[in-house]
Amino acid sequence: MIEEYSNVINEINKSKVQIYYRLNQLGSMTGLKDRALKYRMKKVKEDYKHIPNLLRFVGRAWEIHYTLIDQFRPKYKRKETTVSNHKWETLLTWNLLDDYDVKYHIQLIEEVKELLPTVNIAYCIEKDRRGFNHIHALIDDDKEKVEVSVAKVLSKYLNKNYYRTQVENIYNYYSVTSYIQKSGEITII
Repeated sequence: MIEEYSNVINEINKSKVQIYYRLNQLGSMTGLKDRALKYRMKKVKEDYKHIPNLLRFVGRAWEIHYTLIDQFRPKYKRKETTVSNHKWETLLTWNLLDDYDVKYHIQLIEEVKELLPTVNIAYCIEKDRRGFNHIHALIDDDKEKVEVSVAKVLSKYLNKNYYRTQVENIYNYYSVTSYIQKSGEITII
């Protein structure tokens, strides 16, 4: 019975993007030391033994599918965190109807930070297909508070028809942080 299920799951996983990392590459992403990664690998190996498309042993090293990287996140709060291993809760994106310069977006995100003084915000400003600037941000506060704060700041300067926001909970930390870093430097405030 388990074999039937694992065959179906493997067929589905074959259609996923095939990005794999070796265990020694996960240290910089997760902040864990080599020894902790090896112990975590023991558990992950047991949990995913029937799904070879996500976890495979090639040569002398394990190759881990990018969707499993969150299994290697620290269990406890770290004294020092990086963008990759910080406990982000919310992803924020906004697009404005007209093109505004980078300084304008920075001013807006700093006003959001003033409304949420205890949170950390990591943001990146990039250009969309139209060539207009827009912002992506990671915030370590819950979605409802972020939505209220962002709406308050943006509606102070713009009519509701002149901007579009998207505020979502984060479920796959590594994918979100790598997506934000794709075309710019992340700034943390």
